[in-house]
Amino acid sequence: MATLAIILISTLLAGHFSKRVGLPAVIGQLLVGIILGPALLGILHEDSFIHTFSEIGVVLLMFIAGLESDLALLKRYLKPSVVVAVLGVVLPVGTITVLCRLFEINALESLFIGVIFAATSVSISVEVLRELNVLESKEGTIILGAAWWMIY
Repeated sequence: MATLAIILISTLLAGHFSKRVGLPAVIGQLLVGIILGPALLGILHEDSFIHTFSEIGVVLLMFIAGLESDLALLKRYLKPSVVVAVLGVVLPVGTITVLCRLFEINALESLFIGVIFAATSVSISVEVLRELNVLESKEGTIILGAAWWMIY
């Protein structure tokens, strides 16, 4: 229970301070996770409790994004969404694979690293778009549509 309190209070404060300096709240929340997690201070470690709550949070965030999405807009910007999704995978995979090969990393490992760089966090993108009130704009819809295509 103390773990949940630490997470809730620290992310709330970090989100608040991020907004005050003109950044999306999610940036502060990510930073506090890095600081409190094993990467820096090691105060919090992922266990089944944290994992379960993180899954619930992602589900809720995606549900809210679905509620706020306009299906007609998603259909209207289908082509650009597919183009952005394809380029969002092809460019990072291709570029990183080539760069890895230049460093003499074998082909399979290079491709794997390229795929890692192509992975995107849809929930973070949705939260930033929602916070900036552009989720229902043309650009927001294209990004959301591209994220949908990347998942499927």
